[in-house]
Amino acid sequence: MKNECAKWRDQLLEAALTRTAAGGLEEHLLVCASCAEELAALRARRERLDALLPLVAAGAEPPPEFRAQVLAAAEAANEAEVARPWRVWALAGATVVTVVTLLIVLAVPQSEIRIVPASDLAAAEKLAQWRAPSDVFLETPGREILQTTPRLGESYLRVPKKTDQED
Repeated sequence: MKNECAKWRDQLLEAALTRTAAGGLEEHLLVCASCAEELAALRARRERLDALLPLVAAGAEPPPEFRAQVLAAAEAANEAEVARPWRVWALAGATVVTVVTLLIVLAVPQSEIRIVPASDLAAAEKLAQWRAPSDVFLETPGREILQTTPRLGESYLRVPKKTDQED
């Protein structure tokens, strides 16, 4: 439908409903093919609606199995809703494991086997055995006493044991 045909739109609808066209519209339909197609489409639509009208007026009922089909579809949808949270949690868990694995791989540097030269190893051992001059002050005279104090069940006197050879 062209722009100049817009003024005929209401008359086209009226002609489709009443099945009669006004005088000016009939002349226009002879000249304009798009308006003629539009009128044919509107009349076809009216005929389809007219065919459905008796069903609506008679109060047509859905088939007896319709109720069972609706209930079965509702139960299936409910089961799908129950199963869905498990899928969501499984997907969330898999995502977390993937992200943690990726972070660990990226954060932990790749270990390389380093061979330490013998001179560095000797210097490290020497440094581990080094003692500061002030460590002497940290030693207490009581250490020697504690080391010589007898343990539970021992005597202060160091008496040599008697052997059979001395008799």
